[in-house]
Amino acid sequence: MFIVPPLVLLFTFVFWRPQILVEALESISIFHMAALCFFGYLLDARIGVVRPRGSALLGLLAALAVWSLTTVAIKAPSFLGGEVGRFGVVLFFFFLVSEGVQSLRALGSLIGVLLIFTIGLSAFGVHQGLSPGACFARPDSGGDPAEIARIESRSCEKTEDCYVDAPAGTGFLCEHVGLLGTHSIFGRVRYLGILEDPNELAWVLSMGLPLAFGYWEQKRSAFRGLVVVATLGLAGTCTIMTQSRGGQMAMLATVGVYFVRRYRARGLITGLVLGLPVLLLGGRSGEGAESSSQERLECWSEALSMFRESPLLGVGAGQFTEHHTLTAHNSFLLTIAELGPLGLALWTLAIYFAFKITVRIQVELADREDAVEARVWAMALLASMAGLTVSAFFLSIAYHMALWLYLALPAALYAAVRRHEPSFSVRLTWRDIGFVLGSDAILIGAIAVYLRLKGV
Repeated sequence: MFIVPPLVLLFTFVFWRPQILVEALESISIFHMAALCFFGYLLDARIGVVRPRGSALLGLLAALAVWSLTTVAIKAPSFLGGEVGRFGVVLFFFFLVSEGVQSLRALGSLIGVLLIFTIGLSAFGVHQGLSPGACFARPDSGGDPAEIARIESRSCEKTEDCYVDAPAGTGFLCEHVGLLGTHSIFGRVRYLGILEDPNELAWVLSMGLPLAFGYWEQKRSAFRGLVVVATLGLAGTCTIMTQSRGGQMAMLATVGVYFVRRYRARGLITGLVLGLPVLLLGGRSGEGAESSSQERLECWSEALSMFRESPLLGVGAGQFTEHHTLTAHNSFLLTIAELGPLGLALWTLAIYFAFKITVRIQVELADREDAVEARVWAMALLASMAGLTVSAFFLSIAYHMALWLYLALPAALYAAVRRHEPSFSVRLTWRDIGFVLGSDAILIGAIAVYLRLKGV
């Protein structure tokens, strides 16, 4: 398939950001990647390798994009141009993956690339976390982390070391220095670009971890067993080093869902054993953790206030930080604050339908010997979606490109299965819609009650 190589390049540009590191690549934009991928799609369509199939998932995300732009056009028209670009890019890339990858072989290739990226990013983070510290100066002790600058030739083991013989009035941080000019922030490892936030790095690793299990299930061998062990070890260690509580919970969810569904009671015990180190060692503690928790609750309260002030349209897509200094730290609250109830419903329906695809493939094709590969990838993607959903409760990732690309994988799996079995169909029913709407109402209501009990 001609679309697979340019999609690999696209994934590389999205996750690794080589254009930031290599000056010669700075002129290559995401739109060049889109054009290259679309050309590959057209070639595949021309020779009959792919044909339009569509799914409710594509329709839901298209409706979400249209509604999001509508809210901006009404609430903040001056921001419409930027939001058109953002939603246009993520929706177009979702289309390319979900409609351009229509064979299990091509899907396996993309999943293999994401697994390699998961291992590579984990190793990168572990190296950064184990590297010696260096002093970084910033305008003041509470300044923007993006403004810190490394002080050459000054090493440290803790922040206090940086204040020795230092000029008064300067704030310092002692950070781990990684490869490619990267460094930790407040001791938390991270990468570049869309993974510059330690929480989002941990989230992406949690979604990539189950892919190693699927790789092992495809064909069990000593080498693939080593890949699983390496992925677990590196991703788990890196998640601990990000000190992300949301990432910690997401990784536990992916491991738990995979092993419980795959091995039942034994899987629950295995998942707990494998996740115990992350549970015990991950996350932050002390005053910093308490401050972060309080800050998160205040953001949740602000999100509900925005929803109450504009209960139909919300404040407009991308406008949360125009009304509050921080983002919502919860994708469910972010969408209802910015897009209103309809936006929240469309977003949660899309995630629900991705889950439904992976479950129906495992259930309806359970007795098919020729569907083993499809069931294996469905199980792996089900676990990935679990990690995505848990992270969404702690992060503002509703429009994050990594989320839309991972949502495209179940849609691509659905297209591949339908190519081999045209009678297979997964539909969005009124019962599904009612279940999701009810769940949304219960979730938002429960958060509101919780905030009232906490006095926020």
